[in-house]
Amino acid sequence: MIIEQNYRKNQDSSSTLSCGNDNIYPQVKEAANIKEKELARKSNVVIKRKDEIAAFSKELVSFNLSFSVLVSQKPKKKDEREKALAIAKHVSSTPSLKETLLTTKKLPDKSIAKQFKVHNKFLRANKFYLIAMSLLLIGPYSEIQSYLLEGLV
Repeated sequence: MIIEQNYRKNQDSSSTLSCGNDNIYPQVKEAANIKEKELARKSNVVIKRKDEIAAFSKELVSFNLSFSVLVSQKPKKKDEREKALAIAKHVSSTPSLKETLLTTKKLPDKSIAKQFKVHNKFLRANKFYLIAMSLLLIGPYSEIQSYLLEGLV
């Protein structure tokens, strides 16, 4: 008798669970689909960023630069980083400066020093960083740009 009562209780509870699952299952399935799409999008972003990093690294090598050099040459102070970023934006947006950089693989120091009223010492100390940031802004590196420019300023 006790066994029958326990059996009936279990059946009743399992039937109520199965009724509830019909309503919950589509919601769970929809949430899983949303999560899967989000993971796929993030995966695509990561893959695109990896490809951009590889291409940027090759471009840096053509300028005799590497990521390790850039890490050691990064301006320490925030105002210097902002000044360097402003110079790099100007170089990447001015056709004559951009062409000079890409053909000679050097920064046009004199014109930059005049326009931004910075000392040659600043330009020499941050030469590699300025070149790399200019190349980054010139090239088709949208993922790296968004990632790095958020953290620089």
